[in-house]
Amino acid sequence: MLSDTAASFTITLPDTLTMRNISSVRDDLLQAIQEQDNVIVQLPADAQADLSFLQLMESARIYAGTAGKRLGLERPVEGRLLDLLKRAGFAEDMSAGDAGFWLHQGEIQ
Repeated sequence: MLSDTAASFTITLPDTLTMRNISSVRDDLLQAIQEQDNVIVQLPADAQADLSFLQLMESARIYAGTAGKRLGLERPVEGRLLDLLKRAGFAEDMSAGDAGFWLHQGEIQ
């Protein structure tokens, strides 16, 4: 689901963020980044995700940054998504930018 506010554009991702549906999530996210300057990603609190979701989000962050756009999460990851970050090794030695994006620590989101 997509919604537009004055300052940012919000994309709401589905409950399942796995290899089976990541290509449609990628298409929606790419379209949002291409058409908007500031994209906020809204994640379901109980989302089921796998490594393909983390890879997509990291790629989208890089793409948005190189295009002069901003991509952020509506709120820090928690629960199963935070566990996934830890299991995948993303939480180890996070840069300030990574901690700001995923956990809303240090930097303004």
